[in-house]
Amino acid sequence: MRPPLILGLLALVLAAPRAASAQEELTSVATLHLADGTSVALVQWKLTYEFASWRAKEPVSSAKPQVRENAMLLFGKKSYPVKGDTLTLTHVEGDDSVRVATLNLRKAGELKLEAPSRDALAPDLEKDRIYQPRSVDISGKTLSGIERSFCLASFSAMVECGGTRTTRVVKVDFN
Repeated sequence: MRPPLILGLLALVLAAPRAASAQEELTSVATLHLADGTSVALVQWKLTYEFASWRAKEPVSSAKPQVRENAMLLFGKKSYPVKGDTLTLTHVEGDDSVRVATLNLRKAGELKLEAPSRDALAPDLEKDRIYQPRSVDISGKTLSGIERSFCLASFSAMVECGGTRTTRVVKVDFN
């Protein structure tokens, strides 16, 4: 009679970490508010930074796009934690473009939109490579399990974020 009891307890102990990680996954939700008034909840969300790099003596056309994940917002040499905070983005519309004008992180205040420094984002990048940051995105799974990605801000004229009201993020609640 004891072997089934021991096996049952062992199964509970082994299953406990999985239940905790599933619970943590569901509590870590980023709610994106879009310019058209809709919102999208993302679980398993992550901030990703895209940049290009190429060797100094090679043409720009040989640039290789790279993506790095970071749990914090990186602007210049500064990093800002976002968990439990709210990011608000205001945009300015030009003739044929939309750009982020200001960013505000509730706990940190107004932030300067500045490309992440090489040391903050890609410290392992070879020194002979030219570094060009492009954008910061947020990606994750919707509650229905669909992978989605939204561009938050662009650091380059080559990348446009939020070209339509249905993709333009105006606020993110990081829970």
